Amino acid sequence: MKQLLKTILAVYMTKRKKKREFTTEELESKHINPGQKSFNDSSYFAGISKEGFTFVTRLSFRSDKPNENWMKVAIPGEGVWGFENRKMPEGEGFKQGPLEFECLVPGEKWRIKYEGKLPQGKKEEKIKIDLEWTGAAPLVVFDKVGTTALQIGKQIASERWNRTFFNRLRELDQVHYEQAGALHGTVEWKGKKHELEFVGVRDHSWSTRNWEDWERHFWLLGVLEDGRFFNFSLISYSFVKNLQAALIQDKDECKTLFKIPSFEQLKFDGLMPKSFSFMVQEDADGPQKKLTVNMRTFFPFNLDKVYYVREAEAEFIYDGVKGVGIAEMGINPGKYEIDINSTC
Repeated sequence: MKQLLKTILAVYMTKRKKKREFTTEELESKHINPGQKSFNDSSYFAGISKEGFTFVTRLSFRSDKPNENWMKVAIPGEGVWGFENRKMPEGEGFKQGPLEFECLVPGEKWRIKYEGKLPQGKKEEKIKIDLEWTGAAPLVVFDKVGTTALQIGKQIASERWNRTFFNRLRELDQVHYEQAGALHGTVEWKGKKHELEFVGVRDHSWSTRNWEDWERHFWLLGVLEDGRFFNFSLISYSFVKNLQAALIQDKDECKTLFKIPSFEQLKFDGLMPKSFSFMVQEDADGPQKKLTVNMRTFFPFNLDKVYYVREAEAEFIYDGVKGVGIAEMGINPGKYEIDINSTC
């Protein structure tokens, strides 16, 4: 009876969050909250081109810690060049130093700009990136799709409740949305201008974020050859385990999926595999469908020196349909025995 009451209360708390409403302009704005400890506003773009150029970039604005920033680019025949967490002055909007994400039309168009040097070990080369993002479908807002109150409520109810637990639950109060799209524009490298088109994925979120509370996660974003966009995500925090988000978007229609496996059910070859597959159930009474993930180019990041994230350009096959996108995996090296230098 006690467990049932906890589940009912947890589902109720989750449903309250799902009643929030935001305009597109509010979603696409930068959010700052100096009074909230560990507040983080994070925006991310990634693009994969047929020519072999792939990039991942992120701007994060934090209330009481140094801002975060990523720019890493895979250059055909030359490997990965880039930086993370440079000390760069914060500008208006989504801007740190020469790296800027400019919103042109909320929910539809953005511009990604960077001009400066990218390192690779002891080498450096100048690059100029000027790309325009066009959304392929409406924003996917996770207050509304991707998760259910019952899924989250059951996981919250399975944990031990106390004051510390509820304080840490603020980490789950994220506003988070994603979008699939296309990027086009130019990348100038070693004096040569490349006109490029990319398959793109992006996200934006804000709220409390403490990397030391993260234990492990994966975040799989892909665009299939038939135009569908998907997200399959799983995260375990130190205070609540196996929170899932899963959806399939087909043009204007977006479907929350019934079930993906927990970490305990997954048969990974090691903690940070480079390829794997698992079964997905879209509907409670529907058949299982197979997702296969093969990672190719890797972009590693170390967050606050407590949480390791490895981004990867990935090839997907979902229920027989091919696609491309980003496979992100993360792990807390303080909680798992892993040599992070061997994961790429």
